[in-house]
Amino acid sequence: MVDAISRGERIQEVLRKLRASSSDVLGASIVSVEGFVIASVLPSDVDEELVSGMGAALLGVSERITEELMQAEMSQVYVRSPKGFIVLNSAGPDSVLVVLTTPDAKLGLVFLDIKHSLTELTDLL
Repeated sequence: MVDAISRGERIQEVLRKLRASSSDVLGASIVSVEGFVIASVLPSDVDEELVSGMGAALLGVSERITEELMQAEMSQVYVRSPKGFIVLNSAGPDSVLVVLTTPDAKLGLVFLDIKHSLTELTDLL
C-alpha cells in the first residue's frame, strides 16, 4: 500500500511541477483510458470527472482517426476555444495527460513542458 501511495504522490508532484512551469498552464490531470481520474491539479471550478471522461473520449476518437487516416500512432491532440486550449497526450498504454491552458498560451513552450513531464509520468504509470 505504501508503494501505491508514494506512486500517486509522485504523479501528483509531476503535475504540480507542470502547472508551476508556466503561468499559461491552468491545470493538468492524468486519466485512465476508461475515463477515471488517476491524479489531478485542476482549478477548483473545473469538474475533474468531466475532464477525465471527456479526455478519455477525445483520446479514443483521436487515436482511431490517426490510425485509420494516417496509419500512425496518435501522440498529441489539442482543442482551441476562446477560453484556452485543452491538450491531450498519450501517457503510456492506459492513460492520458490532459492539460488546460490560457487562451494566449505559448504552445511551443507548453508542449516542451509537457514533453518533460511525460518522460517522468511514463516511468510512474
